[in-house]
Amino acid sequence: MEHTFIRVAIADDHPVIRLGLQASIEDVPAYRFIGAARNADELLALLDTQTIDVVVTDYAMPGSRHGDGLELIDLLRERHPEVAVIVMTAIDKPAVIQALLARGVDGILSKADDVSHVVPAVQAASVKRRYLSPAIADMQKAQPRLRTDAKLSPREREVLSLYISGKSINEIAALLQRRKQTVSSQKVSAMAKLGIENDAELFQHAAEIAALPPIDEG
Repeated sequence: MEHTFIRVAIADDHPVIRLGLQASIEDVPAYRFIGAARNADELLALLDTQTIDVVVTDYAMPGSRHGDGLELIDLLRERHPEVAVIVMTAIDKPAVIQALLARGVDGILSKADDVSHVVPAVQAASVKRRYLSPAIADMQKAQPRLRTDAKLSPREREVLSLYISGKSINEIAALLQRRKQTVSSQKVSAMAKLGIENDAELFQHAAEIAALPPIDEG
């Protein structure tokens, strides 16, 4: 970033968490706290009126006409692709974490970890590096990973990652808000690129590479 400070906005429906995040950000001279939102509607309005470099947003903020969760992340990517996005969540489901990573979020912070992780997460996001707090990083290390030498598209990799984590085609379609036929086609295409002919081979492949070093997410 060309300017000397990082402009940050936060979104969370819990006042105490908002105050904690704001205090952490304001403690860093290189950061500028731009504003706080209680839901997706307020966050999008803030982004439409202010110049912001990094958004730190809660994953679950019900009660907004713009939705929350993956729906909100997709909307942020569509409307404000230039803004780095860090997601905070209390959810410990690997499938959700995989879906967030597949969407290219710049950081994921578990609410089980200390709020101080927001400081290095914002710094990492500002230079286009991904930051995972300890609980999220540990979860990722425990997950089977796909071979990196296959030329899978981001959506194919996302579908296979969710499938080997235990999700059915119907569940993946609902989670990613895609048609069941689309998800099935992406799974078949990805398996073909990996040279895998059936589900048994897919799960064997996942088991064989589970102990490999983590993929560098950049």
